[in-house]
This record gives sequence, C-alpha cells and structure tokens, in this order.
Amino acid sequence: MDRIVKTEIKKEEITGIPSISLHGIENAQLEEAGDDGETDLEEDEDWTEADLEISSYQDVDTEDSDVTLTQAETAHSLPLSHAPMRKYPFKLKQNECGNILTVHHTVKEAGQQLRIQIAACCFNELSNKLVVIDKRGNVFVFDFVHKRYWRLGFLMPRAKLIRPSPLHTSDYIVGNKTGQVFIIDVDNSMLGARGEVGNAALEEISWSNRLQNPRSSNALMRFGSEAVLVNLHSLEVSHQLDFDESRYTLKFAAFLPNSDQFFIGFSNDSLHVWSSHSLSTLRMAQPIKARNRKLRLLPAGESIPEIVLRGPDDSDLEEDLTFDCQDHDFADGSLLNYCFTPDGNKMCLSTLDGYLLMLSVASFDLEKLYRLTDFTLRQMAFLAQPKERIVFGITARNQAVMLDLSNTDHKLIVQRSNAMSLSLSRDGKLLSVTSRCGEVSVWSTCRLFNALQAQTRCLNQVKATFKQPKPLPPCSVNVSQELRHLLKPERLRAMLKEYGCYPEKYRFLIWTSLLDLPCNGPQFQALIKLGAPLVVRNQAKKLKIRNDAQRRGVIKIWSCLAQWCKVLAHADFMPHLIYPFVKQLPKNSLVSFEVVATLVLNHFQLWFEFHPLPPSNYLAMCENILLHCDEQLCKFYKSQEVVAKDFAWPLLSTAFAEVLEEHQWLSLWDNIVSEQPWFPVFLVVAYNLIHREIIVRLPDKRSILSFFHDQNPVDIGKLLSKARRLMAKCDLALHPQRFMQRFSAIPKGVYPKFLKYPSEWIDQQEEQAVSLMKHNQEIDARIRHLELEEVQIMERLENGLKQEEHARRLKEMEKLYQDTIHREEERITCQRKMLLTYQMEVRRRKSEVITKLQESEQRRKVLEMEKEIDLLMHSIERERRRHNQQMQLAEDEIRNQEMELLAQRYYSEAQGAPLAQKYYDNIQKLCSQRDQLQRNLRDMTMEQLRTPAATSSLQFNPQLVDIENSILEIQREFTEIITTETTARGNLS
Repeated sequence: MDRIVKTEIKKEEITGIPSISLHGIENAQLEEAGDDGETDLEEDEDWTEADLEISSYQDVDTEDSDVTLTQAETAHSLPLSHAPMRKYPFKLKQNECGNILTVHHTVKEAGQQLRIQIAACCFNELSNKLVVIDKRGNVFVFDFVHKRYWRLGFLMPRAKLIRPSPLHTSDYIVGNKTGQVFIIDVDNSMLGARGEVGNAALEEISWSNRLQNPRSSNALMRFGSEAVLVNLHSLEVSHQLDFDESRYTLKFAAFLPNSDQFFIGFSNDSLHVWSSHSLSTLRMAQPIKARNRKLRLLPAGESIPEIVLRGPDDSDLEEDLTFDCQDHDFADGSLLNYCFTPDGNKMCLSTLDGYLLMLSVASFDLEKLYRLTDFTLRQMAFLAQPKERIVFGITARNQAVMLDLSNTDHKLIVQRSNAMSLSLSRDGKLLSVTSRCGEVSVWSTCRLFNALQAQTRCLNQVKATFKQPKPLPPCSVNVSQELRHLLKPERLRAMLKEYGCYPEKYRFLIWTSLLDLPCNGPQFQALIKLGAPLVVRNQAKKLKIRNDAQRRGVIKIWSCLAQWCKVLAHADFMPHLIYPFVKQLPKNSLVSFEVVATLVLNHFQLWFEFHPLPPSNYLAMCENILLHCDEQLCKFYKSQEVVAKDFAWPLLSTAFAEVLEEHQWLSLWDNIVSEQPWFPVFLVVAYNLIHREIIVRLPDKRSILSFFHDQNPVDIGKLLSKARRLMAKCDLALHPQRFMQRFSAIPKGVYPKFLKYPSEWIDQQEEQAVSLMKHNQEIDARIRHLELEEVQIMERLENGLKQEEHARRLKEMEKLYQDTIHREEERITCQRKMLLTYQMEVRRRKSEVITKLQESEQRRKVLEMEKEIDLLMHSIERERRRHNQQMQLAEDEIRNQEMELLAQRYYSEAQGAPLAQKYYDNIQKLCSQRDQLQRNLRDMTMEQLRTPAATSSLQFNPQLVDIENSILEIQREFTEIITTETTARGNLS
C-alpha cells in the first residue's frame, strides 16, 4: 500500500516578512492537532522509523494530523489511466523549525517497506500547489488552498525535471531522462502534447518574455551538452544551437529574465549572450578573469566578505564541509551554478574554488564578490524579500543552508545532510528541499527568516554580555599543568564508568591527557623533513582511500613513524591501523603521530617481535585466555583449522575499526586509552565470546575468516564489561601483565626509540632492498641501453625506409605532375578551340544584334515621325472643326437675325389681321399645286399601267426615285400645314 506522510502547520501571520496564506484551515482543526504534529515530525526525522509507523495505517483519517496516501488499486492490478481521480483531505501544521510539510512515498512489497525516491517537484505559478513525481512515475498534486491532494491517472516514468507551463495555469512541462518532453494537465489529469526533443536527460528549461505570439513562444531546453529552442505549443524543435564542441563543452543555457535574449555558459568559464531572433552572439563575458583581476587590484587594507559555515569549536572533528575533488570534473571549468535575483537585474555565480560572483545582467560586469571559506554551493536561489540579501543553497556536502549576504556572519543550516535540490515558490514564501532518502520537505521561508533573525539577536546579546576570550594557541593539545590537574585519570575513569564514553567535544583533549602526549613540535617537524622512505612511497601507491586529504594524512603519519622506527615502514597493516586516528584528527598530524607512537610503545609493544610474521606471543596470550574461558569454542576453531592469527589478528591489526561503527570505535578507544596496555587482549577474547553462538554456526573456515572482517551488530557496553570481567578474573599465570610492561608516556622533547623488533632482519631487508635497487638500476640501465640501441636501429631502418619511400613518392609525384601537366595542356588546347568557337559565335551574334539594333532604331524613328504626323493631323483637324463650328455659329447667328427681321417685318405688315386672311393666298397657291401634283400622279400611274415594261425600266432610274421622294415629302409637308392651319382656326374660333 502506497502512502505519503505529512506534518502540519498553524496559520499565523509573521511580522517582518510576508507569511504564507493558507486558506481553509478551521480553528477546530487546529485545536485538534495539538502537539501531535510536533511528535510526528520527530518521528519523521528518521525515515526508517516513519516507515514502520506507516505500515499500521489502513485508510485516510481526516481527523488525524498525519496524512497517509493510500491507493485503492496498485499499478499491477488496475491501469492508472482507468483509475478515477480521487482527492483526499489533509491538514497542515507547523513546528518550531519551520517545516510545514514532509512528503515521502512508501510502498509495501514482498512484506517489506520500500521507500521510493522523489525524482522531481515544483510549485505552480500561483505558489499554491506542489507537484511531486517519484522515480516510478507517480504524479501527486498538493493543493495548499483547499487542503486536498490527489494522484494523476497516468505515469511519467524516468522523470527528470518538471516546471509550470507559462501558457496555461494548470499545465506543467515534464522532461525525462531519454530526452522526451510532455505537457500534463494536473487539474483534469490529462496528458497533452509530447515531443522527442533531445537524446539525454533534460537539465534546464526557460522561456522568453514573448509567449503570446505562437511563432515566437520558444523555450530553451538543455539536454546535457546540447541546447535547442522548442516551440511550447507544438513541442517541436525550431532551432538547434551549434558550436564547436572540440574546443569547449556546453554547461548552462537559459533565457535572461524579462528578455528575449539567452545566455550560454561553456566549460572554459565564458558566458555568451545570444539573440533569439538572429541566433548570433551579442556579447561575451569572462567572470573568472574579472574576479581574478579584481583580486589582483584589491587594495592592501581591503578584503572581500567571507562566509564560514564551520564553527570555531569544530577544529578537532572530521571536516564534513570541505570540498571533495572526486565529486567534480575540473575539465568543466570553475563555474558550478547560477541563479538570478527575483527582479532579474543581477546574476549570481558559484565557483568550484569557493566564491560567489554577483554580475549585472545588463552588462555582465562584476559588481560584488564573496568568499566561501569552507564550502561550495552547487545550487542557489534568491529570496524575493529582503531584496538581493537572502540566498538559499545546497552545498557540495549536501547541506541546505540559508545565507545573509548583507551580514556574512549570519547563516542558518536548514537541513544538515542528504539535500539534493531545492526550489522556491514564485512569491518566495515556500521552499522545497528534495533529499536523498526519498523525501521532499516544504519549509516556510518566513519562519526560517525569523529564526535567522532570532539567532542573530541571540548572538549579538551573548557577544555584548561576555567578553570574547583570546584565541587558543595553534596547538590546541598543548595542555597546561592546571588543566592536566583537572583531567586526572581517576576523575576521567569515573566519568567513563558513568557514561561509557567521553564527551565528543573534549574527547581528544582527554586522550592527550591520558596518554600524556608531549607535543614535541620541533622533533615532529624534523621527522617530516626527512621525507617518506622508499618502502612507504612504493606501498602508498596501493592505498585505496577515496578522500585525498585523508590519504595524504595517512602517508604523512606513516612516513614519520617509519623514520622514527624502521620496522613500521615494512608493516603492511600500518595504514589500516593509522587510518582511523587520522580520520578523527584530520587537521592535527602531531597528535595523530604521537597517539600512534604511544600505542606502539605500550599497547603494541609485542606486535613486531617476529616481524614480518604475526606476533605469535601476543596472539598466544589471546588464545590461552580464550581456551581458559571457552574450551568448546577453541575446539571448534581447531576443527576448522582456525588459529589465533585468523580470529584475533584481523581485529588487532585494524584497531577494531573494520568490525565497529564510528561511534562504537570511539567509545572502545576511550576505554582502551584509559586502561593498561594489555586491555586489547581481553577485548579480542570478549569479542569472540560475545559472538560465540554466531561463530559456531558458521559452515566453513572461509565464512569464519570473513566474519572477522565484516561489521557485526554488537553492544559495545557489553563488550567492554565482558573484557573488564575477564581481565579481573584472569589467572596470574595467564595474565598478559607478566609479559608486557605497564604504560610509559613519551618524554618531553624526544621520541624514544622502539627496539622490540628483529633489527638484523630489517637491516638485511634494507641491504637486500638496496642491492635489489642497485641491481634493478643496473638492469634498468642495460634495458635503457638496449632500448637506445633499438631506437637507433629503428631510426636507421626508418631512415632507410623513409628514403626509399621518399624516392618512391618522388617518382609517383613526378609521374603525377607529368600526367597533370599533360592533362592541363590538353585542357588548354581544348579551351583554346572552344575560345575560337566562342569568339566566332560572339562576332556573329554581335552582328545580328547590331542589325537588330539598327532596325529597331529605324522603326523607332518611323514611329516617332508617324507620331508627329498624327499629332499634326490631329491639330489641323481640331483647327478645321473649330473653324467650321465658328462658321456654322456665324451662319446660325445671321439666319436668326434674318428670321428676326422677317418676323418683325411680317408682324409689322399683318398686325391685327386674321390668320385666314394672312395666309389665304399662300393656301390657295398650295392647294393648286396639290391638285396639280395629284393630277400628275394619276397621269403617271395610268402611264405605268399602260406601259409596264417601260415603267419597270424606269423604276430603276435614280432621278425618278428622287423626284418621287421629293413629291412625297412635299405632300407630307403640305398635310402638316393644312393640319396646323385647321388647328389654328379652331383655337381662334
């Protein structure tokens, strides 16, 4: 059954910084939650215990302050695409540290609880939802407003990155490890568009400020060392960014905030700003060179701000914040990560050598510089308010930290380990931290900011109240006599008896007092100046220690011990014996050396009697005591052919570090340095007796041998009690004190020689080593001589072969040149022929062109003349028509004048007379003419009837036709006159 566990937070408004607005929480629910959320958070800090508690839940209880995500069906029984999307309620509650929500996905498979790691998560643009994708592809959505969470009905396997889409509020862009990009709708549980964009995992995605235009709504995506521009609507690649991969590798690629330009960072630590329109470089910056220049030009009295995470009291502890070279590739340059301020005006870069660079986005000039003394940042994010001041980051040691850039002394460690990545909500009120153990923790940034301010005020009050003590001398183990008096062995043994171990903070100070270390600094420096012996240098090449600093520390201590005592250089187990002490004291080689030297003089005094064989006398004491305590176990060892070298020496040669955890080892050696030198003998016997039931059930010798090289669960308190009881009850005849001297400290100012080893054998070994070295040198010299002769012979052979090859190549080249020249001559001859042909063709075409040009010129001239004649004719015709119109107008005017004169004369003559009288004579004349015409017509008609042939012959006479037409016209006019006269008379009457 799959579940996700959460804690809760109360709804409060915090002054000084905007608080988280969590709507929908009822007061009754807050009262019911009480202190349970705080208890649940403490249980959730250890996720293995949380898993055990989750297994008892069966369904969702809305009244409980914990929220458990259950599945109605598993992915094997019902496809997720068919499962209905059901929303479950949850509550939020806050603890004192500001963690409002912890999400982890746990399933039960084969009867065991299995934690599924979180692959990606992000907040939406409105900062009220959190989307989480685990490594199996399950997608969970948490709504902080309505206090509901749900799982989507599909899987997103191998998801790598998720970001909210800028096009739609409910859409998210998901990229997986194979280069595929998806768009999902979390509100409706729908899978949208998808595209095959790249060939690697999606590392970065950003977009420009021009998203409204579908043609220019591009997102810049980086897949490893490749970057492409992808259309957000269709998820298709619009442009591929190409560059010379042989010179440098792509590291960063992102759009600049509030701009349509994007920058690209390469492995040579150069930043290039490109235009998204022309895809060309606009400007370039070298931030590392600018930083180095600023450091060189820094005035003598001025220094850059430094940020230190390590406290002043941690000098004797293991360095957990140091930079590990193996985690980074120096070929990729010094720039680690980048982030922009919320307003987009500045860009912050972190470097591999521990610097923070603040650049101006407009000009890419270096504005501010910070030094990270003991850590590096591999991921960063700025808080919106206060502006450009608070930055959250993930260190190289997987710590989530909160830094105040305005006051570098103020910092807060949000999560001390296992932090992988972080993300801030858009409004800056929520912070999510993804852990390696498979959790996502959501933090209230306002609570974190208030905690930082409270811590700052507390430190200021403490500094103001107490005077700061003077710094301790460089050698913190140089204990004064007064302090030695306080750290008496009797008091320390009483403390050890009470608590079982010494305080971690003062452990090595107590060891220094118990072992009475002299801190012989000059003598130790003299040993260091002698360097590493040849045997140590040769065997150091075989050491398998991952941490380079610890490896160098082991070689350094081993070299000093070898210069102090020759036998220690030939002991193969010395690196394994030294390593635990060097690991606990990485910065104090003097103490590490004197601790091991004191143990060699006292606790290990019988270890080198028969070197290079195991210490048979010392192991015999262990075997005799074991035989006295448990004879059956010794018989079992004898039956399996297991001797003391097999069951005791692996524990002693590694100082029990191989079979114990770190805190158990420290507790054990707290007791060893507090007891007499023979106490390890009884520890070996007690370890065998405690694990007796396990050992006797081992099937063969091989299993028994491997048992003493593996970590086994052991109660360190019982082991120590058992060893002390054995030491107290041991017979005097078997007691190691008969054969070993009591504890003797190293005197001040000198390191006494350790002589309990076969010095003659060591001298023989050294003589043999010297002779072998000389012999090897002679052999190497002869080999070099033979190699030189071989090289000379090969050179001669190569020279002869080169000359022969050179002559052959010359002949081939000469032949090639001759063939080439012949081909060139033939080509030139052919080209000359072609040139002549082309010249003739050109002349012919030239003559044709000239002829056509002449004809065209003549036609042009003719057309121009015709055009001129037409213009002249048109002008003449216009003049003639104008003249005729003027003549006609003049005639019409004269006629009108004549008519007016005739009318005036007529009116003057016949004024007052009737019309019949005026026109009587004319009418009579017309009537007579009409009668005459009618008679003539009758006569003609009769004549035509009589003489049809003659008529037919005359009908084609045009003159007669004209006459006939004239007559008809006269008749028509006459009829009109009669009609007009009749009408006039009627009007007059």
